[in-house]
Amino acid sequence: MRQLLLSLCFVSACWLSLPAQSGCPGCVLNLPAGLPDDTLYLPALPDGEKGVPYDQDISFRVPKTTTPVHAIDTTTPAGLPISKIEIVGIDDLPPGLSWEANQLVFETATQTDGCFKICGTPTTSDSFVMTVNLKATVFIFSQEASFPMRLYIAPKSSTNDGFSMTNVIGCGSTTVTFTNNIPSGGNTGFNYTWDFGDGTTYNGENPSAHTYAQPGLYEVDYHATIDTAGYRLVSAKVLGVSGCTDQAGLGQPDLYLFILNPAGSEVFNSSPYINNTNLPHTFMANLNLDPAGSYRLEVWDEDSGLEGSDDPCGTIYFNAQNDGDTLVSGSFRVVLQIEHPVEEVFTKDTVLVYPEPMTPVVTANVLSACAGSDTIVLESSFGGAGNQWWLNGETIDGAEDFLFMPEASGFYQVQVDNLYGCSAISDSVYVGFYPLPAPPVYGNDRNNLELADTLALPASYSLQWYLSAAPIAGATGFAHCATVNGEYSLVVTDLNTGCTSAYTIVVTINPDFNCTIGTDDPLVAETLNLFPNPAWNTVTVQLAEPLPENGRLLVWDVAGRLLQQLPAPAGADQIPADISALQAGMYFLELQAGAQRLSGQLVVLR
Repeated sequence: MRQLLLSLCFVSACWLSLPAQSGCPGCVLNLPAGLPDDTLYLPALPDGEKGVPYDQDISFRVPKTTTPVHAIDTTTPAGLPISKIEIVGIDDLPPGLSWEANQLVFETATQTDGCFKICGTPTTSDSFVMTVNLKATVFIFSQEASFPMRLYIAPKSSTNDGFSMTNVIGCGSTTVTFTNNIPSGGNTGFNYTWDFGDGTTYNGENPSAHTYAQPGLYEVDYHATIDTAGYRLVSAKVLGVSGCTDQAGLGQPDLYLFILNPAGSEVFNSSPYINNTNLPHTFMANLNLDPAGSYRLEVWDEDSGLEGSDDPCGTIYFNAQNDGDTLVSGSFRVVLQIEHPVEEVFTKDTVLVYPEPMTPVVTANVLSACAGSDTIVLESSFGGAGNQWWLNGETIDGAEDFLFMPEASGFYQVQVDNLYGCSAISDSVYVGFYPLPAPPVYGNDRNNLELADTLALPASYSLQWYLSAAPIAGATGFAHCATVNGEYSLVVTDLNTGCTSAYTIVVTINPDFNCTIGTDDPLVAETLNLFPNPAWNTVTVQLAEPLPENGRLLVWDVAGRLLQQLPAPAGADQIPADISALQAGMYFLELQAGAQRLSGQLVVLR
């Protein structure tokens, strides 16, 4: 009966009874050239990586005789013809992977070549030794043989999949922000630990920005634990059964398995049965489990109604924590493979904080000078190279020495850089350059040297005449009577800043004029008739005769500063002057009209 059923199994695509196949269709046959006709060929499997999708096509050739089988399983005699070969299954695949063949039954007279695909995403890293089970039909007898097939699943590799950082390099200190690249999305099952490398840690998903306040190299350790996949019954390996035998006595029981959930509902059934099942036998389940419930597993012998109903072979109860346990009920023994994949990600990255240089200090011999002077020298406390001078917040091209001579007013700083590219900048120092007074241009009027524009003089000034670079004693007024040929200079000094300007010409004496006759200073002679004198708000200049041409009336104080300048029209014999803005004191009035110079003293009362 069993041989009849076996034959029917071959005819009706017996491979449907193999639960190990699941969702990996479409393999491509690709065998190497030169293989012997009678051989058992199965190539090595490419390595995989945990958490990385795996998809490989494996081509094979099954033998025509038992000789190639005997080479790997000495219990099989050599030299016997094989009429048919059935791939019974592949046990102990890595969790997360499945397989599917293009066909499972081969009539060796016409076909020995086939392929299968292994696909999925492995959830566990290890070196797995799988078992390929074959059943060969020799004459009218079936003989099962097995051989190993290895597959290495490497641990998940990661350079820094876990997190990213910004601002990881600093000078003196740096504040780093962290981004978790494995976010939980608000779901449970995620746990995170961070070690920032400076003695501080954090447990949680998203740490705040972290400041590294001291120079150094800091290694950041990140550990994420993802426990979201739950529990899954991968397989149930039946080691022994209780109370069931093949009813016809022609072989082993024809086993199938089903599982009931904690509510009593059937959630898995391996049917149809495994014909003439040799033990141990592994039933692939790939069943998701409730971690809190208790499940019922039953194995039965299918009798096809020939000897009554199916026979129970054993019942056990299990839960999600029974991975690897051998569960026993009488002589019924089952080993469960329950997967509870927990993803762990360990990554590292570094933060580098370089030392920064000491803040430099700027010193100066003086902080102010007259325009055009080269007497100011700024010095950086950071001697040698590596300095950069700044003016008003902008770098000065080429100013990289520790000494610097400024040429313009403004705020000066110095920046220093160390070997690591870190910099520090000093406080600012203000350097002021005072403007020079306007050059005191003068003219030569009949040997009398006279200042041309008194209004251009500084608010507080002094004058000094020179002959051939030697000061002329007592010559400190607006005019000077030249008596000898030579180079005459007039130097004006701004008494508020100490800055000076000079005007120089070569004077040749005109013998037709003698400027030494009369006063040396036109303001000394009192030839103007002023009334009232003393005066309060208005004073009138009374002339002996009308002015022959246009002129001007000048008002000076006792320090020689020009305070007012009024027009004196031609033909006028009286010139009124508003003096209400003058303070109480002595003043000098001068009337200029062509070559005529008249002057007088005025007293102002308040």
